[in-house]
Amino acid sequence: MAAAKLIKDPREQQSVRLWLELLRCAKTQETRLGARLRKHYGHSLTRFDALSQLYRAPDMTLPVTALATRLLASSSGNITGLIDRMEADGLVVRSPNPDDRRSFIVRLSKTGTTLFEKMAIEHGHWVRDGFEGLSDSELKNLQASLIRLRKHLEQED
Repeated sequence: MAAAKLIKDPREQQSVRLWLELLRCAKTQETRLGARLRKHYGHSLTRFDALSQLYRAPDMTLPVTALATRLLASSSGNITGLIDRMEADGLVVRSPNPDDRRSFIVRLSKTGTTLFEKMAIEHGHWVRDGFEGLSDSELKNLQASLIRLRKHLEQED
C-alpha cells in the first residue's frame, strides 16, 4: 500500500488500515447479500433496502425524497427509476404528495409487504452467517465500538 508509506504516525497508519478493512468487510457482505437476494428472489439489495425502509415507516408510506435519503444500499440508478420498476412489479404504489404538489409519496403494497417479509427472514439468516467467524462477545464489542465511532463521526459534522 503506497499511501501507508507516506503516513509516519503509527495511529494514523492503523486508522487507515482499519478504515480500509471496514470498507472491504462492508463491500464483501453487501456483495454476498445482493447475490443471494438476486438468486433466491430476483431482486437487488437496493430494492430490498427500499422495501425495508417503507416497511418500517409509519403507515408503510414515505415521500420519495425521504425514501431516497434513508436508503443504505449502494444504488447504481436513480430513485425515480427504482420506484418506477417497483411500481410496475406491483411492490409499491405511488401517489401525489398532499403536502407538496411537486413530489410523490410511495406506499408499500400488499404484494411488496408479503415479499419483504419473506426476504427479511432469509436476509437475517444470511447476515448472521456472515458473522459466524466472531463469538457473541466479539459481536457485541464490535457493535459497541462501531456505534461509538459513528456517534463521534456524526458529532464532527
